Amino acid sequence: MKKETSKDILLYKRLFVYIKPYLSLIFVALFLALLVSAADGTIAWMVKPIMDDIFVNKNQELLRLIPLGLLILYLIKGLARFGQSYLMRSVGQRVIMQLRNKLYEHIQLLSLSFFHQNPSAVLMSRITNDVTKLARISSQVIADFFRQIFTVIVLLGVVFYREWRLACIYFLVLPIVIWPIKKVGQRLRKISRRDQEKLAELNTILQESFTGTKIVKAFCMEDYENQRFNHENQKLYKIKMKGVVADEILSPLMEFLGAIGLAAVIWYGGMQVIQGNTTTGTFFSFVAAVAMLYSPIRKLSKMHNVFQDSMAATERVFEILDTPLEVADSESATELPPFEQHIEFKNVCFSYNGQDSVLNDINLKVNKGQLVALVGLSGAGKSTLADMIPRFYDVTAGKLCIDGYDVRDVTLKSLRSQIAMVTQETILFNDTVTGNIAYGRLNASSEDILQAAKLAYAHDFIMEMSQGYDTIIGERGVKISGGQRKRITIARAILKNPKILILDEATSELDSESEKLVQQALEKLMHGRTTLVIAHRLSTIMHADLIVAIDNGQIVQLGTHQELLAMGGVYKRLYELQFKAQALDSSKVE
Repeated sequence: MKKETSKDILLYKRLFVYIKPYLSLIFVALFLALLVSAADGTIAWMVKPIMDDIFVNKNQELLRLIPLGLLILYLIKGLARFGQSYLMRSVGQRVIMQLRNKLYEHIQLLSLSFFHQNPSAVLMSRITNDVTKLARISSQVIADFFRQIFTVIVLLGVVFYREWRLACIYFLVLPIVIWPIKKVGQRLRKISRRDQEKLAELNTILQESFTGTKIVKAFCMEDYENQRFNHENQKLYKIKMKGVVADEILSPLMEFLGAIGLAAVIWYGGMQVIQGNTTTGTFFSFVAAVAMLYSPIRKLSKMHNVFQDSMAATERVFEILDTPLEVADSESATELPPFEQHIEFKNVCFSYNGQDSVLNDINLKVNKGQLVALVGLSGAGKSTLADMIPRFYDVTAGKLCIDGYDVRDVTLKSLRSQIAMVTQETILFNDTVTGNIAYGRLNASSEDILQAAKLAYAHDFIMEMSQGYDTIIGERGVKISGGQRKRITIARAILKNPKILILDEATSELDSESEKLVQQALEKLMHGRTTLVIAHRLSTIMHADLIVAIDNGQIVQLGTHQELLAMGGVYKRLYELQFKAQALDSSKVE
């Protein structure tokens, strides 16, 4: 329990950092909350003169004043409550905006390994659902808590002033009320965390089924996906209903416990009125204050549940914010000058999990202007080796240097600004053709974008679109063909005008005609640049200046196409396997 309390205190302090800039608004809201509470207390106070002076003593002058006073009180109360709610919701929305920005910015800085371990739908749930729940502390809990506390204090003042003995009798049940509130709150916090986790899992299913809708339909798996979604949705329903039970059980429980105290008060108070020890007005003023106390106490108990629910979300949000940046600028990082000489791997080793090595003792030098091809079986480490250059991952051991600069000692921006990639997976955004081509260079002119598209052999098909360069191509470019998508990504790389180019299976999954056009576009892109090519089709890299054969995370052969064929070994085996397969396919066609 102590551990849980200290953890909560730490979370409060961290959350306060985001609330602190808005303390002036919160103080104004608290003042307005105090006015609301004072109005409630005054209304309870006025019951005595209404009963004793108007209904018993027939005081007509007071009859004229009290209704007017009540109208003024309710007007003040209404305006103050509106102002307080508006200010606190404004604070809550600002905190949501600030936290979402902070969370999104932090996630953008995390390494690729983090995204491999955390599904994107889960991260989306953290940014949307969890942050919204968290911000309820600032938008609802703080203001409502103080308003209800102020109201309780004011009404308690009325209660004890009117009849302190009756008040003592009524509040004998208060300690009994506190225990279930605490227990229910603890249970609700656990349920809330499970609720948010299950909602993130449901979002993952949605994302997978929507983005993979072509495969779902092709394999007639609609019923399976429906069942999978329904199954998880049923689990979410059960968890939510447990939360409903925990949340709603407090109200009837408190009503019953309050009724015990009220019954005792009515019995004892009625006896005092009958015996002439107190007036009817005093008794009803007391009962009115007690009745009005029920609402703020009930809201405080509900607020405790909201608070526990929000704290579960707070834990999940700060879990992400506390994720360390595996790849980041060092404090002494300098700008990397324009690339002029060579890229050099010096005894480079790498492991994703710190145990299983993916790369072992890599030594490789790539000179400026060279076309270097990385070949090997799937899983040999080719893509991982290429991903080292833009620092998607940091080496586990050894060094990777560009012009003698260790890439860990230069800023990421200055490093990555000199590198462009065209990958096997074509990444495009739900934007215009212009927006996608200019993604790496937002200030590019229309002429530069047009020229890049022409060099990528994309201009002609772009002009055939309904709105030309202003056509929205859909999520991941679904409105255009695979070859067209690839050529737009090549245009994007051309526009960036990088010093270093990485092509990772850039011509895979294309038909012969599209591959020919893409290959021509790639040749334009590669001209005059230092290029690393990862390719399974050896026919596309036979003209490379240097071919690097990788097997089980190690470089096993280096040389030109002819040199490696003469040498025998891994490369020759790959070559013979591919060209035998091609020859077999050709004979079948004939």
